[in-house]
Amino acid sequence: MRMVLEIAAAPLFAVALFATGILAAVAHLVALPGLYLWEKYQEAKPLQNRRPGGPLP
Repeated sequence: MRMVLEIAAAPLFAVALFATGILAAVAHLVALPGLYLWEKYQEAKPLQNRRPGGPLP
């Protein structure tokens, strides 16, 4: 009986691993363009930590 349960659980385990991989791929598809746009936004922003008329750091 134990062997039957192990055989029956193997496809469920495989489906769970596949679903986890698909979720990770979707997360990367969302995150990578977002990180690229965030980097472009940070580069376009002027530096705000300098005081006007003060000495250069």
